[in-house]
Amino acid sequence: MIIDCHFHVDETMLTLEKMIEEMDKNNVEKTVLIPPLNETMYEKESTYQDNLHRLFRFLIMNFPKIGFKIYDGLVKDGYFKVNGSFRIFTEPNNDIVANAIKRYPDRFLGWAAINPTVPESVETLETYLNLPGFVGVKAHPFMHKYSIKELDSIGALCQKRDIPMIIHLSSEADSYKYLPDNYPNLKVIYAHAGLPFWKSLWQYAMEKPNVYVDTSSDYLTPSIVRNVVQELGYRKVLYGCDGPYGMKKFNEYDYSDKKSWVDSLDIPEEHKEFILGKNFMNLIKSTDLAFIQNG
Repeated sequence: MIIDCHFHVDETMLTLEKMIEEMDKNNVEKTVLIPPLNETMYEKESTYQDNLHRLFRFLIMNFPKIGFKIYDGLVKDGYFKVNGSFRIFTEPNNDIVANAIKRYPDRFLGWAAINPTVPESVETLETYLNLPGFVGVKAHPFMHKYSIKELDSIGALCQKRDIPMIIHLSSEADSYKYLPDNYPNLKVIYAHAGLPFWKSLWQYAMEKPNVYVDTSSDYLTPSIVRNVVQELGYRKVLYGCDGPYGMKKFNEYDYSDKKSWVDSLDIPEEHKEFILGKNFMNLIKSTDLAFIQNG
């Protein structure tokens, strides 16, 4: 079973029906949805932006202090500033994901997104986790600008329920260590191969049995995906796209681009199966597998 563990639902960019069409073309059986965290934005064909992204990757890998400054500058005064300026949603709308699962229960699962600085977000979290199809919690310290320590109660809850968290990290020093060190049985997926820490996070994750990364986002490249699999091994990496971001045309998304990063790895096919779905299924084994497998 191929599962995309990281995809945002935003039908102003990409309808669910078009998403399912693209899933079918690429044999993706399930996609795990996250509510939109910012206003609709499209990528633009731009040599300047492509070169900027390459520079950013180089700095993060080789001169992280400089790269962190660029990274931090992407979020300012409640706006995400990439190819424009887009308002960040302070309180995630998990109803969008719940409704998508209701419409297509055989194709979609959901992450319940949380902003711990908004009390209402915390109060309603378990309501969503108790709904069919929700498999864990999404947190975004980068967009919502808070310290990883704000996730203490959420980490404790997820550890108790034996469900994973997926986290897009800020550049807060050593923040990737905090939850695994304090909640050793908590299953943590760091989005975008652990951006912005990458190399240092991979070294740490090798010694932590419950720390994983996904392959999502145009932040990454095929070579970065190869590197992280070489460092961590195929049992610690999960396939994800981060769609519909990276889409250059209205209502289009091609899963095959991100999936080709995994397909091209020089590892046995049975190892690729773990990256493409088996690892994720093992992480959510405490949830309603009958729903997940049958819809």
